[in-house]
Amino acid sequence: MGAQTPTVPAMAADPVPSAGLRGDVGQVGQVAIKTASRLAGVDGLRAAAAFWVVLFHIRVFSGVHLPFQPLDFFVRSGSTGVSLFLVLSGFCLYLPFAAGKQGRFKTRSFFVRRARRLLPAYYCSLGLALALNVIGGGNLGFGPLSPKDVAVQLATHLTMVHTLFTWSFYALNGAYWSLGLEWQLYIALPLLIVGAVKFGLWRTLAAAALVNVVYRVALALAGARGWVPPGILQSVVLPNLLPGRWAEFVFGMAIAELYARGSLEKLPPIARYAWVPMTAVAVAAVGLPLSHLFFGAVFSLLLVAVLAEKGVVSRVFAWKPLVAVGIMSYSLYLVHQPLVQAMAFVLRHDFGLTPTRSFVALIALLPVIFAVAWALFVLVERYTLTSRPVEITGFVASILFPKFRRGPRALKATPVQPPAI
Repeated sequence: MGAQTPTVPAMAADPVPSAGLRGDVGQVGQVAIKTASRLAGVDGLRAAAAFWVVLFHIRVFSGVHLPFQPLDFFVRSGSTGVSLFLVLSGFCLYLPFAAGKQGRFKTRSFFVRRARRLLPAYYCSLGLALALNVIGGGNLGFGPLSPKDVAVQLATHLTMVHTLFTWSFYALNGAYWSLGLEWQLYIALPLLIVGAVKFGLWRTLAAAALVNVVYRVALALAGARGWVPPGILQSVVLPNLLPGRWAEFVFGMAIAELYARGSLEKLPPIARYAWVPMTAVAVAAVGLPLSHLFFGAVFSLLLVAVLAEKGVVSRVFAWKPLVAVGIMSYSLYLVHQPLVQAMAFVLRHDFGLTPTRSFVALIALLPVIFAVAWALFVLVERYTLTSRPVEITGFVASILFPKFRRGPRALKATPVQPPAI
């Protein structure tokens, strides 16, 4: 899940933007200059999405059913946070090329940057997940893995094709499935760029969304008629392939286009709260084949509210502690699920805690999960960040970007923004 949060006029993915990616002195540059603090809210959104997913997995592995139904519904809906990540990915990845700048997209350099940015931390977390699965095994609640299983799982996860198979979709670290989906979206992005140039952006985005709708409806009909066997293939694997989740990504691209052209500034103030009634619609649509589109619309409208110059929503998500969590949210997303799974198993089976007490204990153990995520961020991820600095200073900056010494010299880390999960 990986797109930088843009904060500079260039909107580039390189530390020093080349001429081919640098923004003109025009509307995009002007918008970026005066809205750097607002774009910090994108990291705030990312933090909220990551924490929501963590809560969801805590509920799943603790086995709890919270007595307060609205709270239980909110927590068990945490997997929907992936939909927010997809919207943010579409927004951040397309923004450098919005407002008629699609010609600056270079396919090879795009994929090289994505690999350099995302794979080091991912591969390190994969080592942690593999160690917990192999060394911990049944003692930590993981299934048995033979040497052949290890080799096959590593091959599919190293190449990001694990989401294509039922036996690897949730293996090693269940949260990895969305990373495989993200890479499918990356592969399709050049196609969308070409379509935008040849046929126009809005026609291209509409076509991609239509593909999503037709695919999901066809899949639902095929399942109802028994053409696709029930189980994880029908309910999980096939719906979460590229054509099944394309709309959320293109929704983010659409917001990027409107933002780059300054169109969002012309919206009436009430538009900042359009996500509220849309949330009611999305909740009513839960269980329908196209429910993810409604949640994608909710998060797109919420993104509009965050991008607004003024407003409560914008200020909330630009809160610096939340932004700081958003900066390391990729590392948090990478490591949290196997840790939650292992701790929940120990709490329930070794200590004999009830689901409710296990849930409370896991909430209390959140600092442990954040500490592991912080270690991955500090030791690995921060050195792969490719965007410009965010407005994080003081104590928070010293935590996220500490200086290490090797001999007499200090290694200086450049505080920059992370990708979306």
